[in-house]
Amino acid sequence: MPARAAICFLGALAALGPVGVARAQTNPTPPVQRTPDPNAPRIAPPSPEASPQEVEQAKSTAKKAAPTPIVPSPQNPLRPAFQLYAEFDLPVLAIGIVFAEARAFRAQKAYCAPLCDSTTLNVVDRTTAGYWSVGWQHASDYGLYAIAVGAGALLIVDEGLYPALNDLVVVAETGLAATALASIMTLASGRARPYMYGEKAPLDARNSPDGGLSFLSSHAAVSFAIATSAFMTMRRLHPESRAPWIVMAVGGAMAAFVASARVMGGMHFISDSVGGAIVGVSLGVFVPALHRSPVAVVPVAGDGGQRGIALAAHF
Repeated sequence: MPARAAICFLGALAALGPVGVARAQTNPTPPVQRTPDPNAPRIAPPSPEASPQEVEQAKSTAKKAAPTPIVPSPQNPLRPAFQLYAEFDLPVLAIGIVFAEARAFRAQKAYCAPLCDSTTLNVVDRTTAGYWSVGWQHASDYGLYAIAVGAGALLIVDEGLYPALNDLVVVAETGLAATALASIMTLASGRARPYMYGEKAPLDARNSPDGGLSFLSSHAAVSFAIATSAFMTMRRLHPESRAPWIVMAVGGAMAAFVASARVMGGMHFISDSVGGAIVGVSLGVFVPALHRSPVAVVPVAGDGGQRGIALAAHF
């Protein structure tokens, strides 16, 4: 699901046309200040022997080597969407999609198939050994879809289509990163799913490669990643509002439902879902934090005791 969502986001971005750097627009109220961009091209201080032509050539080379910003609204660059760069974010999405599909290529059955010994489990996970419910499995899928669709609809309604596309790419990156890490951990651990410790599940399910993909829960990781990254986005857009915390409460409750449904469906142990939740929340904070908005609101002070607020932007 996250892989398909990311592909849709990439297609929408491509439809927007050539990527360019937005130009600052003059606006007397509030004043617009250009601040140094940490991603802007830089060159070392030229030596005293360097000619003006050599200095200009160095600046031109650094400018050509600079990453290409993806600006959602070139005519209105002060929309505070996450800053994306084609050379950074597109490869991250591509790698995330490949890693997210890694578990689909597992060919080995669970090490204890077709029936595992529950006495080898810890005390907590032993309580859910043998669980199997197709209904709960479907419920976890629908819950995950609802979180993804809800996050997308919320940001589009709040920001408008183009700025929301930038932010949704970051949300997609977070979900893909959660799926990728979960896939790596799942393939590395090779832990049998809960339904492998009983006979409620069909024999073909217990003999399938999917039976050894328990730790950790990718559904839980992706759900909490999307919910947390949506909260981080709303907190940036509305830092003084209660809305971000409402988003986190609703999204967190839905993600908790997904994680619990995976346990009730016999697809994951409690420790699998808890581990997925921790990974998802951590990535939901970490990935958005790597994407600074090019717009900041800062207090200003002038001569004569003047006070005010200015917008600072870098392009």
